[in-house]
Formats: sequence, structure tokens, C-alpha cells
Amino acid sequence: MSGKLRIALMGLGVMGTRVATALLGKKSFEIVGAIDVNPKLTGRDVGELLESPKKLGIAIEASTPAALARTKPDVVVHATTSRLQDVFVQVAPVLEAGVDVVSTCEELSFPWKRHPDLSKKIDELARKHGATIVGTGINPGYLMDTLPLILTGPCLGVKSVTVTRMMDSSKRRIPFQKKVGTGMTVAEFRQKIDQGEITGHVGLLESINMIAAGLGWEIENAAEQPPEAVVAEKDTETGLGIVPRGKVIGLRSTARAMRGGEPAISLEFVAHAGVKEQYDEVIIRGEPDIRQRILGGVHGDTGTVAMVINTVPLAAGALPGLLTMKDLPVPRYVG
Repeated sequence: MSGKLRIALMGLGVMGTRVATALLGKKSFEIVGAIDVNPKLTGRDVGELLESPKKLGIAIEASTPAALARTKPDVVVHATTSRLQDVFVQVAPVLEAGVDVVSTCEELSFPWKRHPDLSKKIDELARKHGATIVGTGINPGYLMDTLPLILTGPCLGVKSVTVTRMMDSSKRRIPFQKKVGTGMTVAEFRQKIDQGEITGHVGLLESINMIAAGLGWEIENAAEQPPEAVVAEKDTETGLGIVPRGKVIGLRSTARAMRGGEPAISLEFVAHAGVKEQYDEVIIRGEPDIRQRILGGVHGDTGTVAMVINTVPLAAGALPGLLTMKDLPVPRYVG
């Protein structure tokens, strides 16, 4: 026994391969297997997909049960999609094998309100087989839910929580720039959002519900507004090329919840190319008031990779079941 946590990767897209790269630089972990249903990836070496390709001797497999039986991982790092209904069939065989799961699925970060029946099913499956499953990332998973909860620690009372994330989307991965509508007309943006062809940001309601649960609040009228397109006022450089004036360069999403007839939780997520100032800000009205602003903001892709990796040992040491970040010890850097 090397003492390292044995990791199998599920999903070798942009985020999955970035997690793989970061794990290779950590002495506490060992990548032992990889799973992806994409037939173009089956049989390929994981190392071929890295930014700096190299032979790792880890072949990508299509069958989850076969891969788990052969590699015997402690934890599966899951990075495929945002929607829990799609994710369930992917993680069910992992839980049945008694293997812990840390996932980037946004809806898994706090699924109990949006998907109560499916959440119960996942929780029961995990408990039955002695496995832990948790969804995390930079947002949801940290900046707009876990961090605000941590910041209420020195408060004797809390009246409201307001979180703003202001991000230059042109500095993010290309799939993200596409899902916030970069380069579309406003009409195209609205149509693709309405039809689900692009998602914008996913997870604001999950963050609201995690904050409320963590504070023991009963909230009312929790709702997310439809994303608003942000339109270029001048030709703007993005990762998808120059977007001309009048076309979409990103979006703004908001969500709110009331408590006792008063505003209780407000979240604002802004992601577009050319943001004048990037920052992440938490404002707590209470006793005392607290305001924290992270100047420059946290890079979403780097932050997500880090949150996933730093959550792995916390999940591996947790009790079985479907957990959220509020149920685990405070996340911290793992060397």
C-alpha cells in the first residue's frame, strides 16, 4: 500500500483532463483508471489528451463496472454534465460498487429541492453500499454557497446574504464561452436558452438552497430569473474571435429568496467578455455586518479543478450517503 488515494476518472472532456493533469502533480493521489462512453476515446491513453501529451499507461474504458472491478479505485472523479437526471445512470454503478464519487455536476451540489425523489434514491443507494457522493466546484460548491456560510461564523445574527460573481468569460474555457452565448444575436441567445441548447450558468438555486439549509432558514419564493444577454457595445475580443458590436458577449443571471416577507438571499452571476473589474463579493447583513471582496475574482476553471481535488479526501473520509459541501469539513488545499 502506497497510502495514496486511488482515483478513477469518469468523463475526459476539458474539465476531466484538467483534473487529470492536476492530479498527476499531487503526491497524495494515484490515477488508476479512466471511463468515458465516447467511442472516439475508448482504448486511448489518458496521457494523449493532456495539454502536454505523454504516455501514462492508463487506457480509457467504456464499461464502468469492468473498469471499477479491474482498477479498484477509492474515489471516482466525475466530470460529464450539469443535469442530475443524466448523471444518475452514470454514477449508479459506481455507488453500487461501494466507491465514493466527487462530481462537478452543478445540480448535484444541493439536489434535494430540485430533485427530491432522485436525491432520495441516490442517497439510499450510496448508504446501502457504503459510498459517499458529493457535488462540488467553484460555483456552485464554494464561492456562492460554502464561502458565504463560512463567513457567517463570527455572526451572532444574520438577516441577509448577498453574493456577486463578476467574471470575464473570455478568460474561461471555450465550452463555457459557448454556453453563455458568445457571438450570438440576442434572438439566437433567447431561443437557445429557451430550448435548452445552451444552459448559461447552472446552480444558483442550488446555492440558495444550500445557504438556507446551512443557516436553518425556511425560505419563500426562491426563484431564478431567465438569463439576460449582455450585448457588446463595441467590437470585443473573445476566445471565439472578435464579436461585433450588437452581438452577445455573455450573460447576467440572478436568483432571489425571501424569508418572513423580507429579502434573505440574493445571488448575481455576471459572465461576459470585457468585464471592467473581476471580483467575487459576499455581503452579510447581520451582527456584525461582513463584506468580503476577492479582488480579481477566482478563476473558475482552476478553482473548480482545485475544489474537486481538495474535496476528494474529505469525501473519502465521510459517512456514506448523498452529502453536500456544508456536510463536510471546511475545504482546504491538499498538497
